[in-house]
Order: sequence, then C-alpha cells, then structure tokens
Amino acid sequence: MGKLHNVIVGASAAGLAAVEAIRRVDKDCPITIVSKEPLPLYSRVGLTHFISREVGYDGMRMRDDGYFDRMRVRGLMGVAAVAVDPVAHRVRLSNGESLAYDNLLVASGSHAVIPPIPGTDLRGVYPCITNVNATQIDAAIPSAKEAVVIGAGLIGIQVVDAFARRGLKTTVIEQMPHVMPAMADPVSAAMAEETLRSAGVTVRCGVRASELLGKNGQIVGVRVESGEVLPYQLLVMAAGVAPNIDFLDETGVTIHRGVLVDAYQRTSVDGIYAAGDVAETVDMFSGERVVNAIWPEALNQGRIAGLNMAGVATAYEGSMAMNVTTVIGTPIASIGLWNPKVGEGHQIREVRDDRRPTYRKLVFDGEQLVGAMLVGDFEDAGILHNMIRTRITFTLTPDHLAPATIRWGTVLRAIGKAGRV
Repeated sequence: MGKLHNVIVGASAAGLAAVEAIRRVDKDCPITIVSKEPLPLYSRVGLTHFISREVGYDGMRMRDDGYFDRMRVRGLMGVAAVAVDPVAHRVRLSNGESLAYDNLLVASGSHAVIPPIPGTDLRGVYPCITNVNATQIDAAIPSAKEAVVIGAGLIGIQVVDAFARRGLKTTVIEQMPHVMPAMADPVSAAMAEETLRSAGVTVRCGVRASELLGKNGQIVGVRVESGEVLPYQLLVMAAGVAPNIDFLDETGVTIHRGVLVDAYQRTSVDGIYAAGDVAETVDMFSGERVVNAIWPEALNQGRIAGLNMAGVATAYEGSMAMNVTTVIGTPIASIGLWNPKVGEGHQIREVRDDRRPTYRKLVFDGEQLVGAMLVGDFEDAGILHNMIRTRITFTLTPDHLAPATIRWGTVLRAIGKAGRV
C-alpha cells in the first residue's frame, strides 16, 4: 500500500502549519497544496505594515520561494479548488485537473465581506485581505487627499494606522457604538479613539454608509444614512470577513458559521479536515461554537490537523481569542475571556491611568486568570497569555497579578514555591 496523499487547499498560516506538522511525522508522503493565489507565500499580518511603508514587498513574505522544494510539496499556485467529490475522494480544480486525495484539509481562509450598498464597484474602493489589495492601496495613496475606512475592526484599525503613518487625512466609519467592538471593551476603545483623534483621524461610530458616490467611475465620496456626504478619493472596505467554502457545496460537510469540526479538526465527512478562518471550533472557556479567525489559532489548528492527517491522534484544546494591535503607537491586546457575560460570577480587576495612558483589566474565575485587556503596557502580555491558555495559577492570586506588570522571575518563584508545597 502506498503512502497517503494529503491535499491542502490554502497556502497561508493553517495550510503551511499543517505541512510542517505532517513532515515532522512523515518525510515522504505526497503532499499537494492548492492555492488560488500565486506565489509568494505571504502573511496577511504584514499587509498593513507594507501599506504604512514599515516593510517592503518582501516584508510580507512568510516563506521563501524554495519552501515547497525543501518540504517536498507539489504547489499548485494560482489554482482554485472548484468542487469536492467526497465519495470518489477527488478535488476538481480551476485548471481542469481532478486531484485524488486520501486526506483533504480545507484551509482556504476568508474573503472580505462587501456590504450591499451602491458604488462598491467604483475605482478607488478596495478590501485589504490579499497582497494584491495591499499593492493597489499603496499605489493609490499618492493621488488621494482624503481616505475613508469602513469598519473599525482589527483590519480596519490597522489600515487607519497605516494611512496616518503615510500622512493621509483619514476617517473611519463604524456602525457599532465604539471602535474594535470584537476586541476592545468601552474603556479601551475610548482610549483608542482618543489616540486616533489626537493623530488627526476622524472617528465616526454608530454611523452606516448607505452609498458610495462616483464621478467617471472613480469614488469621490460616501453618503451616510443621515444623508450627509463625505468627500473621499480612496476607500478601504473592512466590514468583516467570511470563509472561502463555496467549493464544499453538495459535499455533505456540515457548515454553520464556518465548517464544523471536532477536537481533531475533522469535519462531518470522512477524510476531510478544516483549519483556520474556515473552521468552526469550540471556545476553550465558554464551550460555545466559534469561528476565531486569528493568526495564532490558524497556526494551532493547522498543526493539529496535520498531525491527525499523518496518523498522530492529537486533540485541539479549544479556541482562545487573542488580538493584538497598535493604534498610533499605543499597543492594545485582548486575550481569552476578556469580556465575560454579566452574572457568570467572574472577578474583574482594573487599573487605569489616563495620564500615560494605560489600562489593565484582568478577569478571574475564582483565582484562575481567564482573560486580559491591556492598553499601553504590554510587557507581560506573553506571560498572561501563557497563564490563560495553560490554565495554571502557579499559586499567584489576583492580588499578585492585577496591580501592575508581572515578571517571569515572579512566575518562576511561584512555580518553585508550588513545588515545595
């Protein structure tokens, strides 16, 4: 019997993490990666850093061009998966090929959601989710006097930050009451908004765009629901993302908000796995089903999927929220269960200093740290993340953790103390 053929759809964080996990176990099995995007292999995390000119084009790269050869992978780049036949175990591709698989990993990522408003087809309107988008936005900046970003989530805020660094007069429009609604509480969001306004960014929350206005096919403005018209020559649409799973139609794979997977990243159909932005997993604290479309979880899920595809049974411990960004030089992070529901009995400890400005909110379940919200002081974000993910208290109580930054020396002393008990 020959080696199992592992086919991976998608060449970003989850897909490449799966390749590396498989190769740690099996050096020889055939692996084929199918990606609708051409080379290079790049990181979406680097897109806004390219737009801000903090890195050049190569700074977006995640792996070099020799990666597939070294990993003994057949890379079909610029080729999309069109349909899957789970009975025949074949994937039909946009190049006409029908590719047989033993294990199929759906790691196809997500695409930008474009709201159903008139004018989204105008020139000067871009999503920001591929390196092509990033290069188009970068090229459009010199001829624009004013820019607008629709959506103040993580991607939108990072685009706003990049525009501010480029000296572009920028407005951000967010339909929710405050910026970064999925990763910031009202206190940290207010601090971020003040930082943005101090840098000359116009922040419009609780506002919806109703129409994009054009002249000769080029965007010239945005009409909001109040009827007000705002003049702009460059618009980035950052209104959310949705998973790339059209090619799974008629496969029988169970799909809710994303592709439903079990603890081994297996879908409801034998031989098909899913990881990353497409996968609906379980939140490690609430037990609720979630699609956690963030880079660290894509890496974790891809690794778990790869190990299981290679025959090493490994369970995923569950998804954990972690978002980190910088707003005009002010770092902001939310980790784990940072915004617990009222009435669940969590203890919340907060320290705030508006002069610096800094904000530190830690969430405890008993004496177990389960969430953190940090603004302006980041030094122990990695320590807190480790404590939350591993669910280890180290005998450190809320009184130890809440007031100020904690050092690894304190943690190690606590471990030693626990070992002597």
